[in-house]
Amino acid sequence: MSTRLETGEIILVDDDADLLEAMQETLELAGFEVRSYANANVIADRIEPNWNGIVISDIRMPGRTGLEFLRLIQQNAPQVPFIVITAHSDVKTAIQAMKNNAYDFIEKPTEPQHLIDTARRALEKRRLQLENLALRRKVQRIRDPQKRLIGGSQVMEDLRGTITRIGPLNVDVLLHGETGTGKDLTARCLHELSARAAGPLVTINCGAVTETDIDRELFGFETENGTFPGRIERAHGGTIYLDELDSMPNALQTRFLRVLEERKITRLGGGDPVAVDIRVIAGVKTNPADLVQDGRLRSDLYHRMNVAGLALPPVRDRGEDVIDLMEHFLEIAAENHGLPRPKLSSRQRKQLLTYDWPGNVREIRNIAARLVIGLDTDLKVGTGAVADTAQGYDAAMSAFETRLLQNALLQTGGRKAEAADLLGIPRKRLYLRLRSCGLADEDGS
Repeated sequence: MSTRLETGEIILVDDDADLLEAMQETLELAGFEVRSYANANVIADRIEPNWNGIVISDIRMPGRTGLEFLRLIQQNAPQVPFIVITAHSDVKTAIQAMKNNAYDFIEKPTEPQHLIDTARRALEKRRLQLENLALRRKVQRIRDPQKRLIGGSQVMEDLRGTITRIGPLNVDVLLHGETGTGKDLTARCLHELSARAAGPLVTINCGAVTETDIDRELFGFETENGTFPGRIERAHGGTIYLDELDSMPNALQTRFLRVLEERKITRLGGGDPVAVDIRVIAGVKTNPADLVQDGRLRSDLYHRMNVAGLALPPVRDRGEDVIDLMEHFLEIAAENHGLPRPKLSSRQRKQLLTYDWPGNVREIRNIAARLVIGLDTDLKVGTGAVADTAQGYDAAMSAFETRLLQNALLQTGGRKAEAADLLGIPRKRLYLRLRSCGLADEDGS
């Protein structure tokens, strides 16, 4: 077997069982992941625009013909490369397929190397298409930062409206919201909507820096060996975002308050004060008034920062935004991994809407990634690794086998032949166990 592992997937369709088996073996020995079908009816409606693969199909088949299959693919996923298999007598039909935007055609019987080379070129084209699509979407999100604030709920409409109003203003902003509600993203949106967008956005998590180091990190220092600018100075001309502001030691909060009022810093170790042109955005996890009451945030610093305060809503208060967020992160994860995007069932949607989401948007993003790469085939949010501690022996063993098969497929990039080798079982047995665990359809897909 070839040691080269090709990226992408090939769907192979032909009603000639012997030819289908021979082509599948040729392509799999060359390192391709192949799914084969005797007719197009089984697979035609499952090919989606983001699918990372190509189609190789015979022209003359019972039921749906190759040309009908091609037209359906052109409607559902027009960029997916479609290669036509044709007998010598059907060359005119193959030419018609090329006029209908088929990628290429091969005559049967074909030389194995010609089949491999044609498939490899088509998969490379598909890879470049998906890379370009992902890049265009990324550029679009960057150009319009507020499109990254997903959700149609009223609280999100209000938040986007407030960001639009205060983003261009040269005012400091205090954000407060639970972990995972998007304070970092909101800070970036505010920066990119301002006149400082061309300048740097410098971030520091005050809770992640030790008390002895945070002074040096913020203000910089001078030694005999030279000057070392801190985060505040490096943000000159742009924005500095301080997350977990309440983790800053009290004495340092006093010093930082002077920076806000004077827009000057003094590095540790001496030296003249340095003027800094910065906008300050800070974030805290809980209501800042409560932090002041508890003595964790100085009241004078709070009132100085709270000229423009923004409360970021938790996911549990955003209604059906959770569906939009999950769909958004499923699409991103599918793009990142070159895998098809799972479709949410009505049961999964209900689970999404009834869960409390303590991890907020960050938790949704992580679960979406797990769904795409196959670590979860069912949404069991908030339940840990085992959904029911009283599930019994048979159910527990079935759950274990399911996770074992999923991990094998994950390690081999979804290539079933390699997964079977990894598990030390014949490929036919792997297919049977995948169907038994609900990880493959009856046709083996």
